Amino acid sequence: MKENTLNKLKSVLLKRRQEMLQQVAHLEFEREELEQHAIEPIDSAQIENLALLIRKLDDRGKEEIGEIELALTKMSSDRYGVCELCGKSIPIKRLKVLPATRFCRNCAQKYESAQTPRNHHRDEIIGDELLDEYRHLNG
Repeated sequence: MKENTLNKLKSVLLKRRQEMLQQVAHLEFEREELEQHAIEPIDSAQIENLALLIRKLDDRGKEEIGEIELALTKMSSDRYGVCELCGKSIPIKRLKVLPATRFCRNCAQKYESAQTPRNHHRDEIIGDELLDEYRHLNG
């Protein structure tokens, strides 16, 4: 990989890491604010759901920061751009779109299909029950 391309990708990763660090700090502040305020009994369920959502977003942000840190470490050890599963070079086009990726496209598809599917955060919060304000729409 050309040094110029590597430097550009490193710059993108560093910028994204800074953005995520700020986002995580903000989410942690928001979560602490929610936990400190007195809660009306009616609002407690909504506040609890919001706190859960913030926690999940916070966890995802921390996960992304970890992925970025791994990519930066690989850059410094000349292992960046190499698929962790098959050992082949990850195409530059893929790295430009997903600079922290660990896998080539084929291996990423295999890896993702082997993972347990995650529910969307709203599915985890709401589950099968309808929110009260939508019950009248159910017929």
